[in-house]
Amino acid sequence: MPNPKKPPRMEKSKYGTYCVIWHNNGRQKQFSLRTEDLRTAENRFAGWLQKIRAEETIDTDPYVGDCLDIWFQQWIKGRMLSEIRYPAVINNLKAYLGNKRVSEVTRTHSLEYATMRRTGQIGWRGKKGAEATIRHELNKLRACFNFMASKVEPKERRISREIIPYVELPKPAPPRNRVLSTEELDKLRTFCESRTFVNHAPYRPPSDRIHRDARFIMLAMETAQRKTAILELKWDQIDLDKKRIQFNPYGRLQTSKRRPAIPISSRLLPFLHKIYEEKINDYVLDSPTDIHWNIAKISHTLDIPGLSAHVFRHTWATRAVENGADLLKVASFLGDTIDTVRENYMHLSPDYLSDVVD
Repeated sequence: MPNPKKPPRMEKSKYGTYCVIWHNNGRQKQFSLRTEDLRTAENRFAGWLQKIRAEETIDTDPYVGDCLDIWFQQWIKGRMLSEIRYPAVINNLKAYLGNKRVSEVTRTHSLEYATMRRTGQIGWRGKKGAEATIRHELNKLRACFNFMASKVEPKERRISREIIPYVELPKPAPPRNRVLSTEELDKLRTFCESRTFVNHAPYRPPSDRIHRDARFIMLAMETAQRKTAILELKWDQIDLDKKRIQFNPYGRLQTSKRRPAIPISSRLLPFLHKIYEEKINDYVLDSPTDIHWNIAKISHTLDIPGLSAHVFRHTWATRAVENGADLLKVASFLGDTIDTVRENYMHLSPDYLSDVVD
């Protein structure tokens, strides 16, 4: 760690680029910032200082921002399959809590954070956070504090649980019980087969390929898989001859949100043959980029309110159980546990509690 009596400073090297000069154990050290622009050098210097403080300083009461950085580097990066989602969560938490020490954070701060996220004072481009999103972010803050108390390395960095605040979470969001009607499903299938409903961006040339949104919707309706599993689906996971889709790619570890291998329905098979002929790369949807706003736009255009990626999954499960499908097979198809399916869908079974009435 730099000697506090000789704080790190920024200077221009003999080559014209800026560098950091500091002393450690009585010896001068130098780190190039690789730029001749002063403003860029200042930003990189600030980042260097933050990194040094986070990596080398042993602090019994660290800043929340440093805790989040260490948690990400030691526990999330390279370990979590959803790693790409964490930086946005961390940036939002840092925006309000980053410069506070752990002992300074109180229960009130979690309530204030939730309010600021709801009103768009914190978040990307002023976007208001949904209750489920806010709850998710504050849950990650709890996880970060627990990590700093029990798992961070070296052990000297571990903080006392006495200074960890209680992080209050918003109430869980109500269950999303929207089920699509037969008429709505028929309307969506007609859309999926159409090559005319293509909302091209003005900078893209026209195409008569079946639209990416249509491909997602058809897969979601027929496979009932989670959004990310469909977005990341590649053609080498689909066996058109054996009529089978392996949603968990080779080499990927299964998580609690399992990706099962499922048969291809008779309705989906000809659709897959059709879009396979039009493929342009390894991804069934051309790329794994999110599709949330596309679905919202289609919901408005087709006048099907409440449409979302989850609705397709919930609709499939609801109809399967209502038609008498075995709950264990439904759970296997969804990649859920049997307990989850029983809790959410058992009451829809045709013979539910029929033996306790006359």
